[in-house]
Amino acid sequence: AALDATVDLSRVDTSIVTHISSFVGTSRGLLSLALTCKAFGWRRPRSTPGWSVAEESARLAVRSGATDGEMDSLPRYVSGVTTWLSILHRHEHLLMFDV
Repeated sequence: AALDATVDLSRVDTSIVTHISSFVGTSRGLLSLALTCKAFGWRRPRSTPGWSVAEESARLAVRSGATDGEMDSLPRYVSGVTTWLSILHRHEHLLMFDV
């Protein structure tokens, strides 16, 4: 008989989970992570802005990977309007123009 294994992520320090999820890397991977388990995709009430693990990982990826010039061209985070996942996706697919 197969055993059903469950893990209670509420007991794990969220900074550890966020650090591990940062290795997923892409906006599509983080979206898949968020859709996999509510612990990764739902807002965390104890976190300061209330972001999910996937959103916090996307925010960290944008902040650590985008230059100042790229940050100026990306949309701003607005709660309820723009997500960090969408900003990361936009950063991964920046438009290039010939000057």
